[in-house]
Amino acid sequence: VVLKFSAADLRWAPLRQAPGGFALGLVLGIVPALVALGLSVPLGGARFLRDSGGAAEYFPVISQTALVLLPAALVEEIIFRGVGQVALARAFGRIPALVALSLLFSLAHILNPNPTPLGLINIAAAGIYLGMVFYAPGGIWTAWGAHFGWNATLAALDAPVSGLPFRIPLIDYAPGGPSWLTGGNFGPEGGLLASVALVIMTGAVWNWTRKERA
Repeated sequence: VVLKFSAADLRWAPLRQAPGGFALGLVLGIVPALVALGLSVPLGGARFLRDSGGAAEYFPVISQTALVLLPAALVEEIIFRGVGQVALARAFGRIPALVALSLLFSLAHILNPNPTPLGLINIAAAGIYLGMVFYAPGGIWTAWGAHFGWNATLAALDAPVSGLPFRIPLIDYAPGGPSWLTGGNFGPEGGLLASVALVIMTGAVWNWTRKERA
């Protein structure tokens, strides 16, 4: 019990449900990331080019990157989709809580490299999306999986994550342009294509989870 909230209130599903929730979250994170990146190729002229190195270099680097992104995603989910969201939702309702915490989530990334107004708006939109995912089966574990799935997919394909670049062997991602469409140096999160992917996925998850108690 935390601040008189039970584990069920906090949507910390039993540990035996964590793997299933995390796996569901991975799908919910990977799909919009692939949509945003996939649309950037025909609509923004983005390209995936051959880089130096091969599979022998690629997979160890991806594994090391995942080990960095995995705990980072969990910490952010605990901060932004943990006790705070439950407490605010109880006090003010789910939507005001999601909006308030999504704004804080966006501001937490304002010092990242190459931030743009649209990039910060999209990060806020991602915060709302992850807040919706938090109410899906699996609770915090599902939100953690979605957060990690989004970040890891972008990184694995050599795209910047919220402005943070990753040196990935084998693949070189060229974002094309214009940057307001594809995100440019900030990564897909800085572009309108990511906005479209997030809006579609948020609508789908909202329709799925809206009957859950706030």
